Amino acid sequence: MGKYQVEVNGQKFEIEAPDEKALSVAVSQLQAQGDVPAAASKPERSGGIDGAVRAAGRGVLGVGSYLDELNAATNATLAPVIDPLLPDQGYEKLPGKTWGERYDQALDIQRRKDAEYDKDSPVLSTGLKIAGGVGSGLGLLKAAPTVGSYVMGNTGATLPTRVAATVGSGMGTGAVQGFGAGEDGIAERGKQALIEAGTGGLTAGIMMPVAAGISAGAKKVGGLLLGERDDALSTMSREARQYVNRELADPNKVAVYRQSLDDLGPEAMLADVSPDWLGVARGAAARPGTRSMVVDPLNERAVSANGRLRSDVAENLGPDPVPSAIDRDIRSNQAEVAREYGPVFREKSSFDFTPITKDLDESISFLRGDAQRRLQQVRGMLNEFGEDAVSTDPSVAFQTRQAIDGILETEQNPKVISALSEARQMIDDALTASVPRIKEVDASYAELARQREALGQGRAILNNEASAMRPVELQDTLRAGAEPQGMQVGPSAVPTRMRQSALGEIYRAVGTKANDTTALRNIVRGEGDWNREKLGLLFGQDPADSVLNAIDRETVFGDTANRVTRGSDTAMASRFTKFLDDVEKAQDVPTDTTLAGLGIRGVREIARILMRNNSTANASQVAEDIGRLSVAKGNARDEIIDALLRRGRENVIDQQRRAIVDAIVQGSGRAGYPSLPGVR
Repeated sequence: MGKYQVEVNGQKFEIEAPDEKALSVAVSQLQAQGDVPAAASKPERSGGIDGAVRAAGRGVLGVGSYLDELNAATNATLAPVIDPLLPDQGYEKLPGKTWGERYDQALDIQRRKDAEYDKDSPVLSTGLKIAGGVGSGLGLLKAAPTVGSYVMGNTGATLPTRVAATVGSGMGTGAVQGFGAGEDGIAERGKQALIEAGTGGLTAGIMMPVAAGISAGAKKVGGLLLGERDDALSTMSREARQYVNRELADPNKVAVYRQSLDDLGPEAMLADVSPDWLGVARGAAARPGTRSMVVDPLNERAVSANGRLRSDVAENLGPDPVPSAIDRDIRSNQAEVAREYGPVFREKSSFDFTPITKDLDESISFLRGDAQRRLQQVRGMLNEFGEDAVSTDPSVAFQTRQAIDGILETEQNPKVISALSEARQMIDDALTASVPRIKEVDASYAELARQREALGQGRAILNNEASAMRPVELQDTLRAGAEPQGMQVGPSAVPTRMRQSALGEIYRAVGTKANDTTALRNIVRGEGDWNREKLGLLFGQDPADSVLNAIDRETVFGDTANRVTRGSDTAMASRFTKFLDDVEKAQDVPTDTTLAGLGIRGVREIARILMRNNSTANASQVAEDIGRLSVAKGNARDEIIDALLRRGRENVIDQQRRAIVDAIVQGSGRAGYPSLPGVR
């Protein structure tokens, strides 16, 4: 900055200018003004509040180094309108005839003021520039967290990546700042940009880890001072924590939720046991940005429903018996037993079957219809083949008995069944007398036949039709089925076959209806208590209840998934949705958190726009923070419950303290002032 003695319009002036170009502009300005008082040659030096505001403004990230140019452009544009309205004394006008001349004059004024303030108050000026940079960075982070994080380099999952991002951000910001701060052409600006980029990157690389450690330590100390502890809710955004603490942390409700979750098992979610949390899940799923975060865990759990149910059934009732395979085994065993009749019949002796045929002839004489025809058919079977004489061979009688058994398997007429059963009994008694050891083989074969019959009976035990077996009927059937018959030794396997058949039906229902848990529940549990009682008779009450509870559990899981993913129950999510809508509304940037409070209206407006554009992202973040809690499982869910209980109890204590304080204040107020007549 040099001092120059010049004469303009017959008057001598002493002008301070940084170079000859600036001197020429000043002379042109004096020539245009004509008769100028001597006092105008030396304007007041920049300082005070104006200088402080300008210094802080020059520190604003990205924008600060361009404020001189912005102000000069604005002043050059408005000068033709504003200057005539201003008094000559105390104001530096822009008399240039063209916009370019006025711009150069205004830019010189801006830079002169900056230089004067830096020279007069070097320490304060530097501090204000630093404060401007820090303040603008914090304001940007608050107004638009996503944008601010990138500008400040606050990205990356690990410390090295965050350091790298911060160094890159520091270099970029420094380059922008340096280019704006440079003067006298592109070359000078480029040089200054390179210098500032290097400085900014180096400073950021050194300070970022230190600042991170300080920030973490300050946060920890602050949390301890405020009585806060890290928990499953600590990482959420402030709005999310406030909503959870206010709306979802009632300790009495949370205790009930915990018990219900314990009953349902580790796969259960808060959305399964609480209408409020179900509303949260539904509200979060209604937003495109957070839908998958809620819906995916529900769908994944639904896919594994079949596996969980099969595991529960196997653990409590046993593995899948596959009734069709059991039936094949029984028939194979019957065939093996049938082959034992051959050796037995080698010990046979001739037998007179005429008493039986005479009895049949007498019955045939008075019976009519199907019963008569069937007995005539049996009577003919006892004759020698092609002759009208009764056979004395026990083998013929054995085959006749087998034929009667075949007819009885499909016969429905009770009169026919009665007549044939009586005839069979007579033939069976004759075979016992004529074929030693036949009853040993008969007993084995009959046991297998009873087992096949029980296998068929078991399929219908759990049906809910009009023909459904009552619990008391099942109890009688199981008791009778266990008793041995004929020459059988030990209990019968009839109850086992009934259990296997019923269990096979349960597995069939699980395999075909696991994705329709309501249908599965209707099949196995039924509408009333009969199926529960019958399952208890078959398998024991505790294992039966465990399986029924597992089916109820999957029904709850399926209902949750349907209500959240299929868009039903929109009313239940209204409270949470309204909260998200409130978060999403753009708000103005408070002047005390940005450099707008220092008078830089342009920066405030930019921050306000960023906040408005970022408001949807804020709401989505809140929806994600709270929505993920509603579908958490296992240990993560239990940690959330612990955090909710602790915060809920603290809320209750705080409310009690406030109530006590309010009571004391109100009581003191009443005690401190005498009552007035007619005033309460």
